[in-house]
Amino acid sequence: MEKREIISGRRAVLEYLISLDSAEGVSLYISKTSHGKIIDTISEEARKRGIAGERCDRAFLSRFDRSAKHQGVILLTPRHRAEKGVDFLKRTKETRGVLILLDHLTDPQNVGSIIRTTEALGGDAVIIPKSQSATITPAVIKASAGATAHLETIIVPNIANFLASAKEAGFWIIGTAQSGTIDPARARELRPAVIVIGSEEKGMRRLTEEQCDCTVSIPLKGKISSLNAAVAAGIILYEMLREDTGHFD
Repeated sequence: MEKREIISGRRAVLEYLISLDSAEGVSLYISKTSHGKIIDTISEEARKRGIAGERCDRAFLSRFDRSAKHQGVILLTPRHRAEKGVDFLKRTKETRGVLILLDHLTDPQNVGSIIRTTEALGGDAVIIPKSQSATITPAVIKASAGATAHLETIIVPNIANFLASAKEAGFWIIGTAQSGTIDPARARELRPAVIVIGSEEKGMRRLTEEQCDCTVSIPLKGKISSLNAAVAAGIILYEMLREDTGHFD
């Protein structure tokens, strides 16, 4: 039987319903005690797509999401992972796009926030290593507020091999570090690009940094010497895509 994605949380479930092309293999469960405007909207979106939402006890929902943060709603959908390989890189290169690569980030909140920001600002995809990283779990989907429904997330077995393929395809590899040599605004000219965001505690790994064409740092004026990985990713991505999102200027 095909594995199914577990989407929990009201906003995430709504975004996934809106993005659905087909109701095949999709199940919606709503707690009997859950009510309100967004629950009504979820039910209506499901009805439009021919999905009969099933009312159930909260204990039943906890079978899928034991964190108790499902907010009274669970959606199960067929698991579809993003397109991979040369064709994906070729398509992104043609649009001078920007990819975010997460170098072993383990905090689901950070990973979800980065996916949400990347989708909102117009990034093309988030690349995540298969091991030693938070992958696309219910916690990540919820933290992304459902952005995983709209943005490609690509799981790669080996970061070095992916970066080598990206370089060969004509991408700039841009690392992020406190000791970076250029400012995010200058990096805007370096596209198509892969922006590498290092882990929460150690930053980029040495082998990853060695593959970067340059490293970016964010000038800080306060007493705090570093930024949360998700915040740093958002600032750099905003600067990289600012010309594409003129309504921010």
